[in-house]
Parts: sequence; C-alpha cells; structure tokens
Amino acid sequence: MTGIGVELLGVIAVGVGAAALLYAGMHLLRKLGWTPARWLLPAGIGLAMVAYAVWNDYAWYDRAVARLPADAQILLVGRDSQPWAPWTYLAPVVIRFAALDPAGISETAEGIRRAGITLVERRGPTLVVPQEFDCAKGLVRPARGAWSASGPSDPAYSAVCEGGG
Repeated sequence: MTGIGVELLGVIAVGVGAAALLYAGMHLLRKLGWTPARWLLPAGIGLAMVAYAVWNDYAWYDRAVARLPADAQILLVGRDSQPWAPWTYLAPVVIRFAALDPAGISETAEGIRRAGITLVERRGPTLVVPQEFDCAKGLVRPARGAWSASGPSDPAYSAVCEGGG
C-alpha cells in the first residue's frame, strides 16, 4: 500500500474511533436526560478526521527525521503551501528534505570524497543520490554528471568538505 493509502486508512480509522466514542457519549447523555443535537455525531467525526489529517501533515517531518541515523545532518528542508489546505498559507508544511549521513562519507586515493545524499519526499519515494566532492578544488559532481563549482554556500559541500567527513 502506498503512503497516501496508509494515510487514508489512518483517517478512516480515526473517523471510526471518533464515531464510537461520540456515539457512546451521546448515548450516555440521553440516559442522563439530555438530548444532544443530531448534528453533533457527524460534525464530531468530521472534525476528528480533519484534525488528524492536519496533525499528520505537520508531524511527518519529525517522524521522518527520527528514522534517520543518529548523526545524520539535515541539509535542506522544502516547505510548501497547498490550496486544499488553506492553513498551510499561514504555516507552510514540510514536504521534502535532504539529509547526509557522515558515516557514509568515503575518500578515494585521489582525495575525492564520496557521499550519498538522501532525498526524502512526503508521499514519494526516498532516494539516495551519490555525489563526489573535490574539496581541494571546490568542485562537486553528481552521479554520472560533470564537475561543477561549489563552495560553502552549498550545504552538502559544507557538510562533506568542511565537516571533516
């Protein structure tokens, strides 16, 4: 099952759980002599499902980072606002990030450092992109790519070359 399928299943499970709790609470209120409004059950279920979906969107980044190795460094974080979630215009949600595990940095005999940059995307596949760094010349080369100038402004270059690898 894909990531969005698991999320949908989670929202449905929260809806079923909220329905059970609200139904029991409304039944208790009827037994006590109060008459709760009929709209409370569907409104409560919908509110619980939306609240879970919002929480899940904002908590995803922390859960994904917690699954990384202990000494992993976050290089870049991508945030975005989504039209179907208007609250994200006030507080954009993290949808992707790049990380580096310093334990995976190796060095060749020529002084070229190699590292795998982990690209994690919400509702997308996680990729590990190998890159090579020539720290002496200030160059970086992606897998099967050409060398290009880099420097301290590049977070991957800084982590690999200035972080000691």
